[in-house]
Amino acid sequence: MLNNFILKTVNVNKNFCTGKTFFSNKTVTVAAVNNASIELKRGGILGIAGESGSGKTTLAKIIAGLMDYDSGEIFIDDRNLKNYSRYELSKKIQMIFQDPFSSLNPKLSIGTTIAEAIETKNKKLDDIAANVLNLVGLSGDTMQKYPHQFSGGQRQRIAIARALAKDAEIIIADEPVSSLDISVQAQIMNLFLDLKENLGLSYIIISHDLNLLSAVSDNIAIMQNGKIIEYGQSEKIMNRPENPYTQKLISAIPVMSLGSKFL
Repeated sequence: MLNNFILKTVNVNKNFCTGKTFFSNKTVTVAAVNNASIELKRGGILGIAGESGSGKTTLAKIIAGLMDYDSGEIFIDDRNLKNYSRYELSKKIQMIFQDPFSSLNPKLSIGTTIAEAIETKNKKLDDIAANVLNLVGLSGDTMQKYPHQFSGGQRQRIAIARALAKDAEIIIADEPVSSLDISVQAQIMNLFLDLKENLGLSYIIISHDLNLLSAVSDNIAIMQNGKIIEYGQSEKIMNRPENPYTQKLISAIPVMSLGSKFL
């Protein structure tokens, strides 16, 4: 039983075959995710940190059902992930990517993009879409515009609105603010926190920025070469890290402040 946990992974593994080497006919296998076990509290925030190539995005895609895995188990609300249909899973988990522009169809208006995510026979579809956009701080006239007409921060709000339109309980945000200006980063992270309080959402936030994760997360998992090498409460990870790799990541954090309520 998951009790107060909405999501749990147990020894999840994912290997990629990179092809044969120049000097051998043997296939080279890379462990992208190696025995990864995490837990997400209902209404909580789990941060996953690590350098590029550490496996954090692969693990996120596996949890979101966007990628198969080789072994291990994943449970959402006491139900094995493999027992969910793609439709059922989309109502449980939505993923927000680093680059919102590439995840939005440039040929569709924002209203159409949100409407496609809303599954209802209600004739007042535009009103529902407008309400969802209002939740992320965008006005109704946003619906008639197209992705190229917005700033990076506004496009990320649209991507968040699309995820909310599915009524998902878990939001996975993969480097959601890394491409944004520092002041806009604070606005987006505060939006995540407001939505968490107002809608009861649970988050997995992936970032290489431990400073940001420590400010918003209940727990942090540190990944290196596909493995979770350290896992625990944010305060403990930041103030008393045990693994040398974690210590190295923390020592590299620049001394700065976003000036937002989550720092």
